[in-house]
Amino acid sequence: MKKISICVIALLTVVSVQAQTKKGDKLVGVSFGSISYTNSDSKTSYSNTPTVYKSDGNSFSISVNPNVAWFIKDRLAIGGGVSISFYNSKSTSSNTSTPATTTYEYKEPSIYIGPLLRYYFSGSAKGMPFAQFNFQYGIYGGKSTSKSGSSSSETKTKPKGDWNTGITFGYEHFITPNIGFYGSLGFNYGKSKTTYEYRPSTGTGYDYTSEYSRFYIPVNVGLQVHILGKKK
Repeated sequence: MKKISICVIALLTVVSVQAQTKKGDKLVGVSFGSISYTNSDSKTSYSNTPTVYKSDGNSFSISVNPNVAWFIKDRLAIGGGVSISFYNSKSTSSNTSTPATTTYEYKEPSIYIGPLLRYYFSGSAKGMPFAQFNFQYGIYGGKSTSKSGSSSSETKTKPKGDWNTGITFGYEHFITPNIGFYGSLGFNYGKSKTTYEYRPSTGTGYDYTSEYSRFYIPVNVGLQVHILGKKK
């Protein structure tokens, strides 16, 4: 009887693992990354002047990444993902030699969308490692303002193109046969081109364009739901 029980448990374990990543199943999930809040306060003094320069500010950023994918074969899923981000910062600077203060504020929402390819390696009913390839194209905008006394300026962000691609390695831990929490570490490369429109309250404004490439390492945690196909 004991041997039969062990065999049944082993069989259920194998079926559970296979059912989570079988052809015809679907993945639906969401991850969170780049969540941060910073509050800063600085004071700077120089040996050649009694003036003390002060600055204080705060910033907040968050990124939410929903995804959906279908298993086209066992352990291999193809789908798409969206990355929605928001960044906001505000700071005030002053010095002891003048009562004037300068306030800076910057806001930038963004959305990236693109395909993904995820492959699960052999694991157990408790968890499975995976690798994921993704490509995303971004749409974003932003506005920064600067105010000091009666003068002020505003700079608007006009994106001309932004994309990134990379590979991610992660591990998903199953809390039920169909729901798992996962953590991942990625290696991404991207390029962007942006035009900025600077407009002061007095005088003549101007535009300038910036192009840059970047390599970065995103870290994410998330929740993944495995929806079994009709045949299961």
